[in-house]
Amino acid sequence: MRALSVAALCLLLAGCFSSAEPVFSADRGQCPFTTPMVYEEVDETAYRFTFETDGAYCKVTDPDNDVTLALFVPLGRNRWIVQGDEEHPSYIIMRRNGDRLTQYLPRCQDFSASRLRRLGITFDEDRRNCTVTDAHQIETLFRSWGGGRPTGAYRRVRED
Repeated sequence: MRALSVAALCLLLAGCFSSAEPVFSADRGQCPFTTPMVYEEVDETAYRFTFETDGAYCKVTDPDNDVTLALFVPLGRNRWIVQGDEEHPSYIIMRRNGDRLTQYLPRCQDFSASRLRRLGITFDEDRRNCTVTDAHQIETLFRSWGGGRPTGAYRRVRED
């Protein structure tokens, strides 16, 4: 799906975190949408997405009825690490504040090479792509991430 298709976004923006296989197991997921909720992008396209719980995952349906299963792993303070269902997942942060969802993409360059090495994360010479091998690595970095510009914003659509 377009909103959470982080792999494509990583290729465009460079500097993302990914893994060869999922690092978070389903038992870590806590989908925050207890009932189906519709959100639309806050830009000129205003694409709508439906978020709903599907076991430990959040099922996200895009305007073309394509479905993505996303594992939302709690970070606290209404923030989650999101791991997509692609074969080689990438990782983002989603934050919910009232009726708004905001998507962030921490970049490799946001962290020092020495810190990445200490955590056992592999990266290329320019720190444009980082590869994690376990959940602890991504949790440690994302919990300490100082923030940055959002890569997506969505507002809840209330069907009255």
